Amino acid sequence: MEEYSDFDKLTLILSENKISSFVDDSNGSNMKSFHKRLTKKNIPKIYVIKEGNLFLYIGVTTQSLTSRFRYGLNANGENGYHGYKWKTKETVQLYVWCLETLNKEQIENIESELVFIIRTKTGKWPLKQKEIHFNNEFDEGKAIAEKIFSQIQ
Repeated sequence: MEEYSDFDKLTLILSENKISSFVDDSNGSNMKSFHKRLTKKNIPKIYVIKEGNLFLYIGVTTQSLTSRFRYGLNANGENGYHGYKWKTKETVQLYVWCLETLNKEQIENIESELVFIIRTKTGKWPLKQKEIHFNNEFDEGKAIAEKIFSQIQ
């Protein structure tokens, strides 16, 4: 199993369904946008949204995070999608792992295992989680999810 200790942690300040500022929590610097590695397309990413100690959402994407977040923050119910349920928060913490060697089914497995670990450890599902992609065809998913959870609790 690869080492999954390399991740980005950012604080996002939200206003009017947009990210108004980014702070890199590793050094406290203000940023104008996501780190370049988070904006690469076709790179599987798993991300966790927290508000303080509360887990709000676990997501996966192969899109640029800029595109994914723009879509999730701006959605207004057109075509049935209302967007992120946490988009009305003022400040959230974002954790992101770029998992370049894994495919979509594998990161979806990690997503579901991580959500289940959160439920088991905290007694609650992530508060704004509305769906999970289940996939039982990746044996390493649970161990990777446990490693990720140890980094975000």
